[in-house]
Amino acid sequence: MKITKLNLIIAFVSILFLALFTFGAHQYFNDNKKDSEDLKEHAEKDIKENEKKYIKVDIVDEGGNLTEKSPEEEIEEEIIEDDMKKIEVNDDIGNESIEMTKTENVEEVLSVTPLVLSVPSKKRNNPDELRIGFITDLHVRSGFNNAGDRMLKSDFVNKINYFVEKMNNIFVPNFIIINGDIIEGTNVSSKQGIKELSFVKDIFERTTLKKYYVVGNHDLRSVTKKQFMQSLGINYLSKAFEIGNYKIIILDSNFSKNDKDIKPGEFYTRGHISEKQIKFLEEELKNTDKRTLVFLHHTPLWNVDIKSNSGLPDNAKRLQEIFSQNKVLAVFAGHVEDLFFQEINGVKYFVSPGIIKNKKYQGTFSEITIKKDKIIINMSYLKKDGSYRTVQIKED
Repeated sequence: MKITKLNLIIAFVSILFLALFTFGAHQYFNDNKKDSEDLKEHAEKDIKENEKKYIKVDIVDEGGNLTEKSPEEEIEEEIIEDDMKKIEVNDDIGNESIEMTKTENVEEVLSVTPLVLSVPSKKRNNPDELRIGFITDLHVRSGFNNAGDRMLKSDFVNKINYFVEKMNNIFVPNFIIINGDIIEGTNVSSKQGIKELSFVKDIFERTTLKKYYVVGNHDLRSVTKKQFMQSLGINYLSKAFEIGNYKIIILDSNFSKNDKDIKPGEFYTRGHISEKQIKFLEEELKNTDKRTLVFLHHTPLWNVDIKSNSGLPDNAKRLQEIFSQNKVLAVFAGHVEDLFFQEINGVKYFVSPGIIKNKKYQGTFSEITIKKDKIIINMSYLKKDGSYRTVQIKED
């Protein structure tokens, strides 16, 4: 068989092409493997960096003392500890889906003039100790009584009243924070929303303890920010103040991506902190040497346990960097209806479920005690038998 020069050239090119293809494929898969290993290594490193002190949960009595636990309660403690190590975003939060709701009649209603509680006798004068009563995501709804008057539904009234009385008569904090989503707001007229906010205000006015309100996205489904302030008798949406050796900062996290106020009927938000709010935050952090606590409605977390970021503020990572750079002691939030407590880059983050939407943690509220850099949270929630259980959350 006669081999021509052309045949030799074709054979040589074919062998060369095959060699290059084999080498390229080998390199491609090796690079992909390396990239995959690098990603895994970075993810494990991020998780390791964020795994700080072990979080301990204990069931305690009303005085914060340890109780003798049954096997069932020991299991409950382990479940809560596991809850705090992860965070899951509800599917309907990211999409902000809206469901039509019908107004229901209610038999038990909030009285027009709630009983005013006696002035707490305890005084908090230690500048290194701070006590905070924390409740979030009330999502109150109203209905009509038999006389045709609009009133809050009794389930909400009972849970909020219990919290107010516990704060006034037993815990006696320096102040109370009502951390957003005070009303449900979905498909609720501004007239109704204003009335519901005023009802809630009446309950909290039962105590003379100082109280501060944070605006949530559900509130703004019904009322404007101006109406929110007017209904609650406040003149702020963001605020900074000092108590003893602590500075408290309240932020408004309800803006669109282009920093416009969220308004009823326009759109809903996963959470965004405007440039104006960030500038306010940075100025307040720069001008203090006190231990700083930040409160906002939306949960400022990102890449938590490699979970989806859907439903979390779009500039949460930037916020975290500001908190860490300025040595913020702790950040408190709600919105996602889940329980979370973790230290990330030197900052402690506590996220609490609300009083109604998380079936496991009904009626949730927290008593937060801060002594210098140590934070102890006594979180209470309703058991199936209708009584409250209190668990103590702290770094071990």
